[in-house]
Parts: sequence; C-alpha cells; structure tokens
Amino acid sequence: MENKLLMKSLPMVASVLGRKYGVKVVIGGKGAYTDGGTIHLPSLPLECSDTLIGLARGYIDHEAAHIRETRFDWLRLANLTPLEMHVWNIFEDWRVEHQLARLFPGCRSNFNWLIQHLFGNANEQTADPAMAILNWLLLSVRAWDVPSLNGQRDDVGNFVESHYPGLVGRLNPVLKKVNAYCDSSQDCILYAREVVSLLKEKAASQSPQNGDSTMGKPGKREVSDELPSDALNRLIRADDIDLPDDLGEALAASLRKQSPKELDESLRVAQLGSKTTKPINPEDAAATKRASIALRTQLQGLLQSSLLTRIKVGRHGRLDARQLHRLSAADARVFRRDGHKVGINTAVHILLDCSGSMRRRIKLTSQVCHAVATALDAINGINVGVTAFPAGTPTDGGNGNDRGPTICPILKHGERLHDNFAVSATGCTPLGEAFWWVLQQMHTLAESRKIILILTDGDPDSFNMALDALEEGRRFGVEVYGLGILSEAITKLLPNHSRIINELSELAPAMFGMLRGALLNQK
Repeated sequence: MENKLLMKSLPMVASVLGRKYGVKVVIGGKGAYTDGGTIHLPSLPLECSDTLIGLARGYIDHEAAHIRETRFDWLRLANLTPLEMHVWNIFEDWRVEHQLARLFPGCRSNFNWLIQHLFGNANEQTADPAMAILNWLLLSVRAWDVPSLNGQRDDVGNFVESHYPGLVGRLNPVLKKVNAYCDSSQDCILYAREVVSLLKEKAASQSPQNGDSTMGKPGKREVSDELPSDALNRLIRADDIDLPDDLGEALAASLRKQSPKELDESLRVAQLGSKTTKPINPEDAAATKRASIALRTQLQGLLQSSLLTRIKVGRHGRLDARQLHRLSAADARVFRRDGHKVGINTAVHILLDCSGSMRRRIKLTSQVCHAVATALDAINGINVGVTAFPAGTPTDGGNGNDRGPTICPILKHGERLHDNFAVSATGCTPLGEAFWWVLQQMHTLAESRKIILILTDGDPDSFNMALDALEEGRRFGVEVYGLGILSEAITKLLPNHSRIINELSELAPAMFGMLRGALLNQK
C-alpha cells in the first residue's frame, strides 16, 4: 500500500505511527488521552479532513514522544507545584519532540505544522500580565523551530516588560540553557524550578504602585483592575484549573470537539478483546473435513493449471538437443525457453461474525470458517488469518468509560492451523470497526495480494461505517468478499462479491465461484 495513500486515512495513520514508535493507538470512545503505553483517540468523523488528520498525527507523535522519552518516575519524585509543572511541560514537550525527530526526521514537519496551527493563528493577547509570562515562555520555546512565531513572541514580551520591567531579560538566560543543555526530564525539572524562582523574586521585589495594593484589604478586585504584583502572586499560587492547557491538553480538546454525536457518523476501530474458543466437536469436524477437501480439490486443480510451466521452442534461449533435427530444414528454432510461471502470493483473512443474531447459525458458520481456513492453508503461497467479532472486555488498554467494539484473533497470520474454531454467539455486529482492525494488520503483511472474506448473517450495527471501511479497503487494493450464512444481508454491502449458503455442502461451489477470479486475478 502506497505510504501517501495510507497517511490520508486516519486508522492507517494510527496503525503506521503506532508500529513505527512502538506504542499502541486506539480509535474510539469519548476522550483523547494516554495511559503510559496506549494512545487513545476519540471516535471521529468518517470523513476526515486534512486538518483533522494533521491534528491526530500530531497528537500521536506528541504523546508517543512522551511515552518513549519522559521519565515520569522522576517527575513524581520531584513533587512540583502546579506552576512548576506547567513550565516543566513547556520545556519537556519541546525536548521530547526533538528526541523523537532525531530518530524519525519525518515527524519534524508534523510538529512544525502543529505548532503553527495551534499558536501561529492566535491574534488575541491576554489582558492578564502574569498569564502573558507563560504565553511568552511558550512562544519563545516554539519559535526556536517555527521562526514565524517571533513577531508574536516579541509582542507578548513587550507586554510582559511593560508590567514587569527586567523580567524578560532575567528569563532569557534560562531559556538559552534549556535550548543548549536540556537533555533529560530531570534537566527540565531543574530549569522549570529556576524560572519559578525568578518569578517569585520578581513578585517579592515589585512594590505596589501608589499604595493601591489589594493585599490585606477586604473585597475582591477584578482581574482587569488587579495590580501586576498581585497577578504574579496569584499565578505563583495557582492550581491546575487556573493554568492554561498544555500542548497535549489543547490537542486532546481539539480532537474531542471533532467527535460526532451519532454512531453512524463516527469512525472507530475495534480493540483486542478475549473470547473463549474450543475445538470443533468430532462429528462436526468430520463434515468440515469433507467440505474442506472438496473445496481444496477444486481450488488446487485450478491453481495447479495456472502454475504449470510450458516449454517453448524459439530462436534464443538454451540449446535443446532434441530440436537439432530442425537445422536440416533451415529452421533455427532449436533453443528452449521456459514459459512464464504464475505464482500465488496471497494473504487471506477471514472475518467471522459471532454476534448474538448468529446463535442459530454459529455452528454452521464455525464449520464453514474452519473448512475455508483448512482448504486455503493447504495451498502453497496462501497465508491465512481468522478473526472473530465481537469479543469480550478490551485487553489492550482503555478505561471503564471507553468500552468500544472488540475483536479476538482465532488464527494469526503465520500461525500453525488448529481446530479451535468453535465460538459462542453474543453481542452486537460491529463489522466496520472489526474490518478497520483487520485492515490495520494486513497492510504490514508481505504478500502482494490481500483478500478479506466476511462470514456473516446480518446487517452491521452501522451500515455507513461498514460501507466506508470496505470502500477504504478497496482503495488500498484489498479485495473484499462475503459469504452470507442463511441470510442475504451481505449482498447489500457486497452486491457483486458475495454468495449465500444454507448448508455446508454448498460451501465448495460458492467459494470456488467467488475466489476463482480473486486467486487468479480474473475477476
């Protein structure tokens, strides 16, 4: 799959970046956050704009940088005040992003776009001189990489200087040390404390003007009427809620605003879950074996005919002694050429619907699934995988508020075939979410051809989400086929690439007719 194409699709962006950085990325739920190992994005619109893709990529890059580089154990031991923590975040965000960009240079342009997008378009300036100090610190650090912020930084710096003369001059040497020597989370802690210490010194030294200080007087003065020294003292004593959002929080808020209210309009990717699987019972296994042999015989016969290498006689190639008699008739065709050999290099992933509506059909569906997997696994050049949906509680991170759709791998690509295909049927039908998860796994496989076969009996929870996922899959070159089990519902999603079967004996002809073109590229 072409990389540029992948990076236009949010689920594939999440998959590619997650694997690249060695973290997990989950799409679904209500919030954007990280738990130290998994990055969570909320449910997002099916139609993702370039801006939304940029915000999501920036959030993944940013949080992955913290997961990889920040020493949270040092941070806990430091026991910073809220203001010290905020200043630390400004320095640490910049540091970890630079560390990540050294390893993965491509993310530097992502960070620069993000900084310009979040900070470069802000025309309003806070009237609070103390909060302006934090804004100046942020713009100063970010302008190191995005020089277009220099004008904003200087405007804010002049505003700060007009209220706290000499403060910018005292803070600048600290920033120079951050730029030159900040190599660890511990360094950022030390420099953040140094900045806050300078602010405390400034607050202590700056006397109230005209004796009109509100300190010690009853009543509450509005912030707009507050003296600079009082504003600075208020900043020093501020709680988390009183301080501006850091970069990660601002990004998370931007992503949450994009989350649609309606399920049909949202994009979610299923998470790994757990599900009990058992061996198919001996009686069913015998029927499955017969169906598998019938299917394999037809497919192998078809494939073997395509793999035959025919010998061609021509005027160049390797000399064939058996053709030398042609020379007596002035026929120069005494050389042998091998015919073109067509190989099979295909990954097939079976997506097994085991939702509640499948209860009466799950036995037949499990047999069909095992028969197809067994038949394909026996054919050289085909790499088979099987995934059931939905599964149980997520096992790859998340919290109690983000219990989204789940899947459970039954047979992983490259794993040896087994008989544990018997599953129970329960839950909803999150086909779109499950399909996205499978698509994320398949794009890393080495096989040149990729096929997803859906076994289902009914309509998905969200038809729009499922249709969008299938269309994206085709855009990436994945071929999608469906088998309806005692139901024609699959034909709504795949009208030209599906078959209906009502009993196991119908499997071989249905699959043969459907996969013949797929495996031989004769669709």
